[in-house]
Amino acid sequence: MNKHSKAWLGAGLAAAVVVGGVGYGLATKSRAAEGGGGTPPAKVAVAVARKTEVARFLSGIGTLEANRQVEVPAEAEGRVAKILFTPGGEVRAGQLLVQLNDAPEQGDLERLTAQRANARALLERTRRLVPQQAATQEQLDQAQAGFDQASGDLRRAQAMLEQKHIKAPFDGVLGIRKVNLGQFVRAGDALVSLTDSRTLFANLTLPETALPALKRNQQVALSVDAYPGRVFQGRLTTIEPQIGSDTRTVRLQATIDNADGALTPGMFVNGKVALPARADAITVPETAITYSTHGDAVFVVRAADKGNGFTAQQVFVKAGERQDGRVVIEQGLQAGDKVVTSGQLRLYTGAAVAPADKDTLALQEPKS
Repeated sequence: MNKHSKAWLGAGLAAAVVVGGVGYGLATKSRAAEGGGGTPPAKVAVAVARKTEVARFLSGIGTLEANRQVEVPAEAEGRVAKILFTPGGEVRAGQLLVQLNDAPEQGDLERLTAQRANARALLERTRRLVPQQAATQEQLDQAQAGFDQASGDLRRAQAMLEQKHIKAPFDGVLGIRKVNLGQFVRAGDALVSLTDSRTLFANLTLPETALPALKRNQQVALSVDAYPGRVFQGRLTTIEPQIGSDTRTVRLQATIDNADGALTPGMFVNGKVALPARADAITVPETAITYSTHGDAVFVVRAADKGNGFTAQQVFVKAGERQDGRVVIEQGLQAGDKVVTSGQLRLYTGAAVAPADKDTLALQEPKS
């Protein structure tokens, strides 16, 4: 190729580059004029900030406790002669559970019964003789003292005999047996547990700052891991009058009806103490909030200044309570604002957006 051919080829390539650049610039300007600067609007899901009534509550954790629960003890030492209960069975108050060997006490009871009868006869005879001056007042006083002492000894023997008969102190359900036939037990040894769980107590703890909002008979909603989704209702019956000096918490006790026996003492429980509802709270879905070190923010969809599209604007908010998938907005939004609930990662203030058809509440038509 000669020099003239190379020159013509170079000039042709330069002209092509210039024409192509001009064409690209015109196309870019055309797309920019159509809106978006060449970038299509980001599709987002949108929801409306609503003014609704929001239930308020104080949350705490705790443990369930039976209304009445005891380890039935032996009141005296002795050998187990009879076991008269079935582990896990229901019993009534006063029902005999365990009988210890009471042969010595039975003998003492017979002897002291006879002594008391003899003392009574002596007292009555002396009373008849005093008016006849056949006995002195001193003899009558001694006979009365002898009868009173015999009566006291007899009552003591009866009480000791009764201690050998271990009975249920109240209605309830028995636990695992802790004693065997023929075993020697000492006073205070646990024989079996007895629980009355028809009514339960939920012992909860809350921060000391919650104390001013607490009152007796407030409703308490309780949940346990064993029954996901089920809520048990109770009422606040006791507020500890002292704040824990080590934990700075206040202890509460709620009473729960457990007639169906679903709950068991010792269960871990989450409790919510109901407070008066808040009537004018502004709420948005939880997914609308973006959390960062700079603060909590949402993207609000607004009508574009030009054209018929929409743009996003980042607004910093103060988030409050969370309930049923929604968050109370204390500051930053007004009722009716449209917030982005999905697709925030690609957004910035001024970004063009296109609300998606699904999961999007109707937007008002922007002003032209």
